[in-house]
Amino acid sequence: MFLSVKGPELLNKYVGESERLIRLIFQRARERAADGNPVVVFIDEMDSLLRTRGSGVSSDVETTIVPQFLSELDGVESLDNVMVIGASNRVDMIDPAVLRPGRLDVKIRVGRPKTNQAIAIVDHYLTDDLPLEDGVDAHALSAVLVHDIYGTSERRHLCDVQEENGQWHALFLADVVSGAMLKNIVDRAKTRAVKESIETGLDVALTVPLLAAAVEDEYRETRDSMADVDPEQWSRINGMDPIRRIRTAE
Repeated sequence: MFLSVKGPELLNKYVGESERLIRLIFQRARERAADGNPVVVFIDEMDSLLRTRGSGVSSDVETTIVPQFLSELDGVESLDNVMVIGASNRVDMIDPAVLRPGRLDVKIRVGRPKTNQAIAIVDHYLTDDLPLEDGVDAHALSAVLVHDIYGTSERRHLCDVQEENGQWHALFLADVVSGAMLKNIVDRAKTRAVKESIETGLDVALTVPLLAAAVEDEYRETRDSMADVDPEQWSRINGMDPIRRIRTAE
């Protein structure tokens, strides 16, 4: 059994309600596991729920939520057949007590997709029910799209970043790509096709030019956003080595 929980959904303004929800989740997991069935409790955006106590980042509700979570992990009632997995892109904000040995101590870093992995992701979203040009293979479209995204020419250059050692290097769209970005690009192309179909009154298939235009839209939006980010915070959120400065094109 797989129990998926979004961390922010457990936060509640009423005193004790978040703790009650945590107890209910683990109670349900134990009940299912008692039948001999393995249960996975997956907590997404764990940093929003189990932030470091006393950090002052939020209203300090974590001073009671974190102990409740830990009591479920370490409590008298065992968690036989129950596996707890958390996901976060801000591990630095999670209370250290949650990550200490014997608790959630196994850390797996999920990096950015490589080219072949990105093609597989796009394949997933270019489904068979989508209208494609006659004679055009969906996998071939995926490959064209991904190779455009992963190009390292000036047309995909986002900015230059300065590392803590003072060295500068170029940052490209491929350096910040994610599964969510790939999905968004396909969605952009679909939206363009729908708009074109409405304007012309004709059925419009997904084509290489439409996908290329969607990549260009994503690139421009990402590039323009780099001018307003905090370098240190941005590098942490994106799982990169710390950077001092970001230099964008004029």
